[in-house]
Amino acid sequence: MALARLWRSAGPWRCRALLLAGLLLLLLRQAVGRTSPTEPLRGKNSARPPPNVVFVKTHKTGSSTLQNILFRLGERHNLTVAFPRYTYQFAYPQRFAPAFVEPLPPGAARYNLLLSHLRLAAGEVRRVMPPDSLYLTILRDPVRTFQSVFAYYRSTVPAFRPLANHTRPLAAFLQAPARYYDPADMGNGLARNPMAFDLGLEAGGEEGGSRWDRELERLNRTFHLVLIAEHFDESLVLARELLGLRLEELAYVRLNARRGAMDEASAPGLARQIRAWNWLDVRLYQYFRAVLWRRVERYGYTRMKGELEALRSLLRETRETCLAGEAVGPEETADELRPWQPDSATILGYNLRPSLPPAQYATCYSLVLPELQYHARLYYRQYGRELCSLPCD
Repeated sequence: MALARLWRSAGPWRCRALLLAGLLLLLLRQAVGRTSPTEPLRGKNSARPPPNVVFVKTHKTGSSTLQNILFRLGERHNLTVAFPRYTYQFAYPQRFAPAFVEPLPPGAARYNLLLSHLRLAAGEVRRVMPPDSLYLTILRDPVRTFQSVFAYYRSTVPAFRPLANHTRPLAAFLQAPARYYDPADMGNGLARNPMAFDLGLEAGGEEGGSRWDRELERLNRTFHLVLIAEHFDESLVLARELLGLRLEELAYVRLNARRGAMDEASAPGLARQIRAWNWLDVRLYQYFRAVLWRRVERYGYTRMKGELEALRSLLRETRETCLAGEAVGPEETADELRPWQPDSATILGYNLRPSLPPAQYATCYSLVLPELQYHARLYYRQYGRELCSLPCD
């Protein structure tokens, strides 16, 4: 009763309050109406600090492209990177150990990113990285992966070296791989099931059985997202939601591609032989490809289609803005943008468009900077000294 008398006594102020409340409600509805279904991905999380990330960088799977995205994220937000104590890998092919990591720089409380090649020992990685870290990796079709591994490491992996000068070395190897492959030699880790080896699996024993089901389930519990190279853009959209990135932070060009990558792809029976030799990689890839598509289904196909259109529009715009043309060989690439060249393959790089404005040049330069140069740049920025190529104090 007292409240009713107070309300009646408010007189004209009551009308003004009602008008004000109605106006505020109208503005709120308009604001909500302007928000697209995907807007939370683009704006909601952009103000929060980037998450801590462990990226297990598998060999010859397109991993350098994702690493570049994460390098740029780290540089933009001044994140602390867990670097190898020397060179560009964590004592690969040994299993990861905390002793392989460069100590924290002065003033840093913890590492935020771990992005360099390693052989996974998840428990040891957890001793280095914060407990809330997100774990990512990437897999590629095992046939393409093994072709690329063979071409890139033909003169360095012991099982491949005897065939380095053969006219058709991959076909010759697959005719009798056991003749060249010694599983006791750790240097042969990439010579069979290279993706499984990178993820810490040992492929000895029978191909069937429940053991591998358990191993794959364990990896699925370890990783928050396993990207698939053949569906890289879809994978990136999922990574964007997981990491809380803005759309423009996903811009990329494909890095570390090799010339003549398709040369042996159509050789009769070659794919079948590769799959038979790399049976665990086949199983690993099929398992996580299915996991990816289940995640896409949960994400929503219509929503995914809209995000892919936005991402691919960004990628076209990025290439037109930044690049002088398509990827070219080392003889045509500017010195500072030339990827490292192995003895047995030609790795392509990019040149930037001339006369880019300074701010645009810096953005485009980071986009095409090869892995080793970017690694060295961030190391120097973090520690104020050059990277050691051998063990040093």
